[in-house]
Order: sequence, then structure tokens, then C-alpha cells
Amino acid sequence: MKNTKQSNGFTLVELMITLALSLGITYAIAQVLISSNRSSVTSDGLSQSQETGRFVMSFLANVVRQGGLNSIGDIPKTTNPLISCTEFPGLMNFEGIAGNHQCSFDSILGGDPAINTGDRLAIAWIPPVPVDALNVEVPALIRDCSGTGNFAANDIVLNVFWVAFDPASGMNSLFCRGHTFSGTVITRSNPAQAIANGVDSMHILYGEATQPVPSPKNRNVSRYTHGGDPAAGGVSLANWDQVYAIKVSILTRSLTQVTNSVALRRYVLLDAQPYTITDAVNRQVFNSSFVINNY
Repeated sequence: MKNTKQSNGFTLVELMITLALSLGITYAIAQVLISSNRSSVTSDGLSQSQETGRFVMSFLANVVRQGGLNSIGDIPKTTNPLISCTEFPGLMNFEGIAGNHQCSFDSILGGDPAINTGDRLAIAWIPPVPVDALNVEVPALIRDCSGTGNFAANDIVLNVFWVAFDPASGMNSLFCRGHTFSGTVITRSNPAQAIANGVDSMHILYGEATQPVPSPKNRNVSRYTHGGDPAAGGVSLANWDQVYAIKVSILTRSLTQVTNSVALRRYVLLDAQPYTITDAVNRQVFNSSFVINNY
């Protein structure tokens, strides 16, 4: 007799069960990978907004603390650190452009950062003249907030900060512009420059003292208030030389849409009305206070 070898294979039921198990395992692995990717993107967005906030606060701290005379006592010029639009209305609508205020200007509005980007901050500074490697003073090394020069020794440098839409980045950015200030008017200006992308808004409160600096030089702030119309509770017109500190609040964002879902979110910056935004962007609010050292 001829013997035949018996052959065994998978049944259709076994193949279907194997396929179902394979699909289930593949789906589970895919969900883990998707979740991990979403977490990574969200974490990147959080890091972006945090890095922007830390950089801006550090940058502004350096500028604010240098404002004023910077301990120079042998020159004939003087200036208050803060240059307000209520004191210097001629610096509003600078170069004939409405809203181009090159002075500290207050806006209590919130809502949409595409429409209202907050306040402007103008700080005057008489910088020391830098020295070169041979310890020789070189006025050409004096720089404004954007890193631009064109200043002479004993010039009053007026640095102005604001938030606006930046076509180069496609989002709001913190801008600055440096000027030469006579003490009453701007005499020369450098180009505006974006120094930080992803800043949606900035608001300022000013620490006003109701009394001048006493003999021990203690600067006691009586209240923090806005820099707008004194009749509406802003800093008193005669007291801008008695503003000894400022509070800064900024709203930063990730550079791309990174959160897991589009949602309505509200953000409050100091005295401004809440910002109500619906999108998938990661945002954070940063607050800090800076003492003004030089008078």
C-alpha cells in the first residue's frame, strides 16, 4: 500500500481570530504612539511659551533697572526713568501715525489679542560710555534696546516697548524702538525691532508713592495703578518722578497650535479686562515686579 503524509493547516476561524488579535495589538500600539506624540507636542508648546516669558521678563528687568541716570553724577542732564504720555502728549501719534505712541500708554482693554495688545512702556536712560579693550571710552558702542547704536556720550536713550502683529513671524511679538530724547522731544530714532516672538499682550501697573523720597532714601510705594488719565485713577500727573516700581504682566503663546483640543480659555493680566480666546494654542501668563533704582 502507498502511505500518504497527512498535512495540517489553519482553519478559517483560527485565521480570523489571529487577524483580530493582530489588529487589536496594532491599534493599542498606535494609540500609545499617538498619545506620546501629543504629549511631546504639548510639552514643546509649554516650553516655548515658558522660554519666551522668562526671556522677556529678564530683558525688561535689565532695561527697567538701568533706567534713569545709572549713577552718573557729573553730567548736566537729568531725566525721569518713565516717560509717560500724560506728561509728554507730544510723543503720542509719533511721526504722524495714529496710535504710534513713543511714551508709556495704558490700555485696560482685553478681549482679543489680535485687536488689543495692551500697554506701551517707555524708559529713558543716560548710559555710561562703554570702553574698548584698551579701556578707552567709545560712545559708538552705546546701544538701545534693539542693539542699534548711533548715540553720543551723555545722550538720553529712550527705549519704547509694545506688542504688535509681526508679519515676519505671523503672530504677535514684543517690539522695541530706541530714540535719542532731549528731555522733552525725540530728536533721532532707530528702526523698530521685534525682540521676542509669541508675546500676545503686555500690561503695566506703576508703583506710585504719594510722598517724595524721604531723607533715608526709602521708596515706599503707596499704590499700584495704571498709567492712563489721572482723573480715571491713573498716576498723578505731578508724581511720575515718584513711581519707584512697576508690575509687568505678559501673555505668551506657543509658536504653533499644540494642545489636544480647541477650547475657550480666559486669561487675566493685571487690571486689563479678561482675554477670551478659542484655539488650540498653549498660552501662559507671567507676572513680575521691578524696582526702579536710579533717580
